[in-house]
Amino acid sequence: MQIQGFKDYLQETLGIQTQPTPWGEAAALPFLLRDRYEFLTIHLLTTHCLLMAPKSKSEETPATIRKHWEMVKEKWADEVIYVPQTISSFNRKRLIQQKVPFVVPGNQLYLPDMGLDLRENFKKAPAAPDVFSPATQSIILDALNHDLKETLNSTQLAKKFDYSLMTITRVLNELEETGLANVHTQGRERKVEFHLSKRELWEKSKAQLRNPIRSWETTYERSVFSDPTYVKAGLTALAHYSSLAEPEEKTYATLLHPKWRPKTRAQLLNHDWDPDQKTRLEIWSYDPKIFSKEGWVDPFSLYLALRGDQDERVEQALEEMMEKVEW
Repeated sequence: MQIQGFKDYLQETLGIQTQPTPWGEAAALPFLLRDRYEFLTIHLLTTHCLLMAPKSKSEETPATIRKHWEMVKEKWADEVIYVPQTISSFNRKRLIQQKVPFVVPGNQLYLPDMGLDLRENFKKAPAAPDVFSPATQSIILDALNHDLKETLNSTQLAKKFDYSLMTITRVLNELEETGLANVHTQGRERKVEFHLSKRELWEKSKAQLRNPIRSWETTYERSVFSDPTYVKAGLTALAHYSSLAEPEEKTYATLLHPKWRPKTRAQLLNHDWDPDQKTRLEIWSYDPKIFSKEGWVDPFSLYLALRGDQDERVEQALEEMMEKVEW
């Protein structure tokens, strides 16, 4: 069906009749490629092309597709064309940036080396965000930290996360557009269902997940953080999840709620002072305690907060932490 759609699409858009045939040398490719793709050869205009058609409807990340495409190019001298059944606008944009030729039957065609780019005729869809909103990120993290199989409707999501129904509508649109979840309507409500495994959800979403720390963070004189509003974060939490040595300066995280804005930063800390130590307080764009366990920020949020750290010890500790995650 997928290859027939490819033939029909070329006939309709370019007036070209093709007859793809199985590639006789596909056995020379690594098993991981043969397991994921069907390989067929065609003549397109004056070029001998190799089609790389995924066997599964599930999308790989653009980086993975590029890697697989390069592996095939080592065995095929001419054009290699990626032919998925569907593709999200986010993945389409990334594949174009990486110059990976692709054809989505009935929808999209991008063959830069052959001078063919029919994007202006594509079906238009809302653009996928480069970075998720804090609300969308909260719901993704909730799925990663809790029951992935839980199906909630718009009203239930709004109540659970204290968001407006309008915000939840935007969240569901982002999740549907990026292919991270199935969204369907039942009665008057829209429902979201995560169909990927937790590991797949994490790998496919983390490029669009933001650092939870807001643009400013403050170092205060050390105070005793016994209030459950604050959870342990930063290198303090990373030391808890890995073999990294615990730093002297403790780090905590909290949400700067709008009702606090008239107050000074110092007034956020209603605790006794210990003048001999310092504490780092991070203000997050979503409430870290929602996903915290026993007073520690969750590993996924912590990874997002520290993944830009250039310290090799921190990078190794992050890898160690993620290896311990129970998927």
